[in-house]
Formats: sequence, structure tokens, C-alpha cells
Amino acid sequence: MLITPTTRLTTICHYVKTATFYYVKMTVLVTCTSVSLLAMNAANADVNDNDNQTVSSQSIASQSVGVKEQRITDSGKRAVAAEKAGNVTSKYSDYPSVIELYSDDELNQLIADNTHLKRVRADECQLVADIKVRAELVKLPTYQFLWGDMLAWGVCVDKNAELGIYFMRAAARQGLPRALEQLGRYYVQGKFVQQDIERALPLFEQSAKLGFLPAKVQWAELLIKGYGSPYDYQAAYSYLYNTVTADVKMHNKLTILLAQLENLMPKRVVIAAKNAAKYN
Repeated sequence: MLITPTTRLTTICHYVKTATFYYVKMTVLVTCTSVSLLAMNAANADVNDNDNQTVSSQSIASQSVGVKEQRITDSGKRAVAAEKAGNVTSKYSDYPSVIELYSDDELNQLIADNTHLKRVRADECQLVADIKVRAELVKLPTYQFLWGDMLAWGVCVDKNAELGIYFMRAAARQGLPRALEQLGRYYVQGKFVQQDIERALPLFEQSAKLGFLPAKVQWAELLIKGYGSPYDYQAAYSYLYNTVTADVKMHNKLTILLAQLENLMPKRVVIAAKNAAKYN
């Protein structure tokens, strides 16, 4: 049989079409198979997740109420810790001092015993910031006096006598007996200020009127030395006569001062002073 070039070309085209058809068919089959496998895997994964969630739910449900509450509490604590960690700025109050701040009664007693500066040193100066705030902002007279004394003598802070006297005067204006007495004593001694006994007298008088024993004694001593006015003898005598003390040395000193004042006073004034003391 004679095969012409046209016949040969037709045969080749037929085989090419056939091969192309089978290639496309196989490609479609492979693609469909892959899609089916992916769908099956996804379905299996969903089933596994559902099983895990069911098991987890059963596990949590089987736990006691206390355990579940503890889990919630722990989560809350972690949240609070994270919030604090993210908060860069912190206030001074977030870090309270290890040393407890003095109560007003305790500080008054320390001041009366003249051990307030010693106590601040014993506390290793840990309360300086608290003392300053209560003196400058809250304006408590006991803390104003303490802060002023610390500044005047350079206890736990840089020495600043001028500022120290300022705070002592602020405490004295609020009627703190020790502040009045100490300022009067500084004027007598010329400590930090110029010596001015006449300026010290009213400070001692006010402190003595408030019952501060050192002021009573110093005021009487100045009057006996001739300072002040004779009209003040009766009040000074009355304050001393009305004093109660368990200190034998102080009691003897008061007895001597009373006798010296009596020598400067008319008899009727002494009697009036003693009678006035009965009602104090």
C-alpha cells in the first residue's frame, strides 16, 4: 500500500490528539484525587479537635470548684502582674518604708525626752522623705519641729540653720510647747540667732503656760535674775507650785526656785499664787 506524505501527516495528527486526550484525562483524575484526600484530612482534623475539646471540657467539669477558682485566681494574678510590669512610672507610696512612721503621740514623747534626733539616726535616716512631707505639706507642728531640728543640726540632711529655725518658728506659731521653749533657749544662748533675752521671755512664758516643765524653770530663773516684769512673778510661781514630778533633783530645784520667788513677792501675792494653783 502506497503511503503518501499526506496520509502520514494525518496519522501523526491522530496519534497526537489521542495522546493529548489521555494526558488531560489523567491530569483531571489526579487533581480530583488530591482534592478528595485534602477534604478527608480536614474532616479528620475537625473530628480530632472536637474530641480534644470534649475531653478537655470533661476534664474541667470533673475538677472541683476550688481548682477551677484557683485557675481563675492565678489568671487574674498573672494579668495584674503583667499590668504592673507594663506600668513604668511608679509612685513613692508603692514602696513604703520598712520603718513605721512615728505617731503624733510617740513623736511628742520623743520631743519631750529630747531623743527625737537620736531616734531618726537610729532608724538610719529612712524616714527623711516622710518627715519632710508632713512638715512642709501637711504642716503638722510636731513634724515641723522635728524637720527644723534636723535641718538646724544637719541630722540626715544637709545642714541649713536658717531653714531649720523657720520650721521651728512655724511649729511654735501652732503652739508646740517644745518649739517655743527651744527658740527661747536659743535666744538666751545666742545659738543660731543673736542673743536676745527679752525676746526669749514671752516664748518661755507661752511654753510654761502650756505646761512644759523646762520652760517653767527657765522662765522663773530669768525672772529671779531681774529680767522681765515683777507682774509675771505670780504666774511663774503658780506654774512651779502646780508642777508634779517624780524626779527628786527636779523637785528640790523647784523648791529652791519657789523660795527665791517668794522673796521677791508680797505675802498676799504668794497666797494668791498658791490659791490660783489649786484650780489649774
